[in-house]
Amino acid sequence: MSNPPKWLPEALRYEDFKGDWDKFLEAVYKIFQRDFKHSRPNYGGHPLDYDSTLEDGKETVFWHITSSIDRATKDRVPDLRRCERVPWPRPIIEHPGDEALKVWRNRRTGETRVLLWLDELDYIVVLAEKPRVMVLVTAYCTDRKHTRRKLKREWDEYSEKQTPPSRAT
Repeated sequence: MSNPPKWLPEALRYEDFKGDWDKFLEAVYKIFQRDFKHSRPNYGGHPLDYDSTLEDGKETVFWHITSSIDRATKDRVPDLRRCERVPWPRPIIEHPGDEALKVWRNRRTGETRVLLWLDELDYIVVLAEKPRVMVLVTAYCTDRKHTRRKLKREWDEYSEKQTPPSRAT
């Protein structure tokens, strides 16, 4: 895929905010609110939910899709690339049948998860399956070689064993 899918919006660009982190973060949060708080997408006929517990005045899942863990301190630190791609999770969730996405299930922390990987643009959205809802767990860039290898291996193993999960339209 040389071009992003037509349904995928452009990523934000931090440089458009002229180095003003607060204004940038405010714009990122407004997109999160629009896409997940003020309206909710569906996946496979199930409404999407998320952890609405607040940390520093924003939902926990917001921090999961906009920051990463510092391996040394174990603290969450802003991840500029994740922040810039905040417009992507909802359209990815809404287009699982698109050929640009690799979609599969795995088991993590005792629950079934659905992974929606836009591999050619190095981005993945992770949902958890619950009895009546799907839960947004996280979304992140997959441009590290070891991450891509791990996901590719998992995708290959999954696709060899079974039919991918039904794709919502």
